[in-house]
Amino acid sequence: MEDITDEVVVAASPEHVWQAIADPVAHAEWHPFLTHIAGGHALGSTRTCDVRVGKKPGRTEERCSTYDEGRRITWSIDQDSTGFSRMVSGWTAGFSLEPQGSHATRVVAESTFTPTKLFSRLMLPMIRRKFHKTQQSILTGLKQYMEK
Repeated sequence: MEDITDEVVVAASPEHVWQAIADPVAHAEWHPFLTHIAGGHALGSTRTCDVRVGKKPGRTEERCSTYDEGRRITWSIDQDSTGFSRMVSGWTAGFSLEPQGSHATRVVAESTFTPTKLFSRLMLPMIRRKFHKTQQSILTGLKQYMEK
């Protein structure tokens, strides 16, 4: 299983950062690849995310598989129109939060997946770089949103 993590420290309390992540409307405002979220973020709930990857629009269907109020949220990506889910199994993505004093929060973005096709195993170094770049862009979007 591949585990890809990136992190950032945001100058905002964990409660405020959690609200920006856990509220679907706010989440779509700061996430650089999301254009719309339909559905909830409670444990077991599903959501549909309209995304834009480069110039290509897409959609994912996700289920909230971990929900630890104020600390961690993870979604299992059940379907996506970008084609990545055809090359991997067990794809998850999410965030964990850790207080850094009273007015800062360490946010960790984490994605996991298992390559299932020979092609995806051969392309793993490129896939890992792309995931890191994507997660870093997402964390930058959250940081800018929270610190404005």
